[in-house]
Amino acid sequence: MSDKYTRRIMVGILICLIIIAFKPVPSFQSNYPDFPSSLDINNGETVVQLSENKIAIVKTDVNSGMHGEIFVLEFNEGKGSFDLIGRYNYEDFFSNPQEYKP
Repeated sequence: MSDKYTRRIMVGILICLIIIAFKPVPSFQSNYPDFPSSLDINNGETVVQLSENKIAIVKTDVNSGMHGEIFVLEFNEGKGSFDLIGRYNYEDFFSNPQEYKP
């Protein structure tokens, strides 16, 4: 009797695991059509804080036309926005290091 009871429990657990494994992933896009579909954790940009008022945005997306670009921005407290202070391409540096002398 104990063997049949244990077997039924094990079959029940197996059925539950199969249901969980093949459960469809919920789609939030269909529930919220206004939600932006381009929202992504890794969207090809990295923001790095250089100092208290300066940040750099590095474009790392290979498929964009701006791959390798670094934009350096400084916060202007008077305007309350960021001003572009430099635009650089780190791929140029790595492909032609002899042209860049310290």
